[in-house]
Amino acid sequence: MTRPFLLVVFLSALGACAGPPAPAGPAAPAFEVEPAPVWSPAGVRVATFNGEFLFDGAGDEGEATFPWKGDPTAARAHRDAVAAVVRSLDADLVLMPETEDLATLQMLVDESLADLGYEAVLVDGRDSFTGQDVGLLSRLPVEAAGRTDERVPVGVSDQRYGVSKNLWARVTMPDGTPVTVIGVHFLARPDDVERRDRRNAQAEVIRQLVAAEVAAGRQVIALGDFNDFDEAALDRRGSVPITDVMATVKRAGPGPDDDLVNVLGDVPQAERFTSFYDRDADGAFDEGEFSAIDHVLLSPALYRRVVDVRYVHAHDPREVSDHFPIVVTLAE
Repeated sequence: MTRPFLLVVFLSALGACAGPPAPAGPAAPAFEVEPAPVWSPAGVRVATFNGEFLFDGAGDEGEATFPWKGDPTAARAHRDAVAAVVRSLDADLVLMPETEDLATLQMLVDESLADLGYEAVLVDGRDSFTGQDVGLLSRLPVEAAGRTDERVPVGVSDQRYGVSKNLWARVTMPDGTPVTVIGVHFLARPDDVERRDRRNAQAEVIRQLVAAEVAAGRQVIALGDFNDFDEAALDRRGSVPITDVMATVKRAGPGPDDDLVNVLGDVPQAERFTSFYDRDADGAFDEGEFSAIDHVLLSPALYRRVVDVRYVHAHDPREVSDHFPIVVTLAE
């Protein structure tokens, strides 16, 4: 009976002599650049990637500031970096918010992507402050393209508001399915209460556009920089919207079975981020600085064809774009 007791005393004494526990290792970094994606699923790939002021560095470039403004050489270097990301996506449709104009989008193709078979599509918008528009690169023939200039009431006020940066394009899937791609870039600052009603108005404008295309018998892909969160699928930091933006755009069909589906819910929550915002301006990656404000919404029939969803975090958001691409592969 004495041996277990002595053993306990011995082990206790050994622990007392061992000193304090070793400190825990360094915490995992908030973000690390991942390897470039490798694509194996066959199908039609659809992507959205905000190129962050994809401009040419010349002429009238709006009122906003950015490092390569007025500098064609620096602007070319930025376009080259953005093009490298686009090339890595190998997508058939790439929506590009924050593009200056069609000439600049075509410049991106001619300089760096000429071998990929892209048609550049852009319809001039109404954002005179930033000078940004929404562009599209497509390997599927674009049958028609345009934009909506619809305006709807803002809250209960007499003001009316629309979407200054938007694009629609009609394409056909390889199996003959008619699809309308609707690209958007909504008003920024998702937590700004003063902008809430205007962004809700923007969502209603796009909901009406989606509904019209659905009523015409077309499937819809609504994607881009919504500058808002989706309460139905919380992002990495658990962001909760103060608007009804995402719910409104998704509610485009005649009934709940026709609602658009956000692919955000198809990846683990830790991967649900598309934007880096350096809140404390310290140049470092901190938890809470990554959120999902870019989205890809699909008609139910297209969503049933999803074979792969990637939130691609393969570049440094301080050096290329402060947004990350989303890539969705649809079965042909």
